[in-house]
Amino acid sequence: MLTLADHRTGLLQRGTSGPPVVLLHSLGLDKHMWEPIIDQLAVGRRVFAYDLRGHGEAAGPPRPFTLSDTAADLIVVLDELGLETAHVIGLSYGGAIAQTAAIESPDRFASLSLLATTDRAFPEVFERRAAGAEVDGMAAQVDETLSRWFTPEALAAETAGVRYARGCLQAMRSEDWAAAWRSMKELDAQGKLGHFAAPALVVAGGADVSGPTAVLRQVADGIPGAAFRELPGVPHMQTLERADLIAGVLDDFLPKG
Repeated sequence: MLTLADHRTGLLQRGTSGPPVVLLHSLGLDKHMWEPIIDQLAVGRRVFAYDLRGHGEAAGPPRPFTLSDTAADLIVVLDELGLETAHVIGLSYGGAIAQTAAIESPDRFASLSLLATTDRAFPEVFERRAAGAEVDGMAAQVDETLSRWFTPEALAAETAGVRYARGCLQAMRSEDWAAAWRSMKELDAQGKLGHFAAPALVVAGGADVSGPTAVLRQVADGIPGAAFRELPGVPHMQTLERADLIAGVLDDFLPKG
């Protein structure tokens, strides 16, 4: 466990030497979202994944919280781990947090990888998802959310990734879900990483209905020199449905010790 400013969080670690990599998971899941790829990334690297506030072992922090709060958490995690800089990877909500932190503390980033995310808020959509859990409970959010995250084939097969995601959503507190979605309404990264100097990678899934390729391409266009990759047929939850593809892309991008 790590002690942050106003709560504690859980940590996964793989690898004993090499460049440090820090992983930020999606809204509604937890650090275990990275399990399908973490061992491959840890070859020649030290890889860390922690639970974002309101998720997993960091459930029930002070609420409400802001996106800047979650970005500050990332910097405290780096400090607690003794890392001057790290290669930061964020998927969806994790990507929003990573961008916010990169704007506020660019010197802490050795590189930035953004997967299935956006650089701007969609307030009406985010508020509807927050309020839905408050009014109808988390159980009513599960099927709709999974349909945005996975392909119909994966849902029909009830894959291990689908079962894991379903369990996370069923276990999540509606208050934490709502707080996280409302924090996303503050996302304002568009055009603000124009001077980001570290290497950057943006990865879209060709079958992603939550983070369409066009949105991810705009994110990449806003970061000088950012590499852009589209993974054909891959949905929003890249690590949970096509771990082989996203692990390969990240492994090629990240340096090894």
